Amino acid sequence: MEVDRPMQDDERDPAETPAEQAPEVLEEARPAHAPSDAEAWVVPPPAASPSEGIPAHAVPATPLSEGTRCPRCGADNRPGIAFCRSCGQRLIDPGAPAAVERPAPPDGTQACPRCGTHNRAGVAFCQNCGANLRPPDAGLAGPAASAQKPAAATRAFLGPLVLLIGAAGILTAWLLPFAFGGASLWDRSFGAPGGYGIAFWRGYPAGQLGDSVYFGLAAPVPILLVILVALAVAGFVRAAPGTMQRVGLAIALAWGLGLAATFLLVELVGGPGGDVLQVLRSLSPGGIIFLLAGLVVAIGSLTRLWRA
Repeated sequence: MEVDRPMQDDERDPAETPAEQAPEVLEEARPAHAPSDAEAWVVPPPAASPSEGIPAHAVPATPLSEGTRCPRCGADNRPGIAFCRSCGQRLIDPGAPAAVERPAPPDGTQACPRCGTHNRAGVAFCQNCGANLRPPDAGLAGPAASAQKPAAATRAFLGPLVLLIGAAGILTAWLLPFAFGGASLWDRSFGAPGGYGIAFWRGYPAGQLGDSVYFGLAAPVPILLVILVALAVAGFVRAAPGTMQRVGLAIALAWGLGLAATFLLVELVGGPGGDVLQVLRSLSPGGIIFLLAGLVVAIGSLTRLWRA
């Protein structure tokens, strides 16, 4: 005959749990209060900054020529980038240079240097950020640039050419009849026997100081011719005159203005006087050419000095 023995706790059916124990079990399993919407979202822990030096996973030793697989999330990344594009995991050692290379723009487009937007080739400004896409040397484009370039070339060529014209006039005046007897300066120096040669200071006419200064500026003009030719050649070679050229231009300027001033003082004002026809008949051909050539030399010298 079987005797009924009491059932142990571990042999009881969970469905037959006494009612007095159920509230305790339910009370332990039930949370103290229902979670709100803010508590229902799981907030991930903040990622460790690179300065802490504790990466979440080991940094893979992947060559820059190959793609890099993230050790945390497994996402594929372009070679050379420092952080994963999916989860932000560091992919290279701290301090190592990243070799991120932008993709080349498609054919017929140009990438904006500011925002990277691809624009059509030839446009002046970016359609996204408005950055200037023109090359640096394209600032002077159009009719203004084409008008300025010939002007600059003319200024660089005009000064030396004017100096050569003035030198030709000076040489012509040296060969034509001059004041004080009607003979040319060539005849008084080398063309006739008994000339003063290169010692032009011996040929000063006896008289007033103005006459001596006039002859002293006109007689040694071959020296001025050499200076003018040298300045013209240097001007063709170099547009902007240097220090030595500026000194020579200052000498030519003073010499040309001196020839013009002494002609007016000696031959025009200090001439025989009378009416206009008598004054014009008394002027020497060499003196008139010296006046005009001196003014031309002064203009050419000023043009070259302004170029400096």
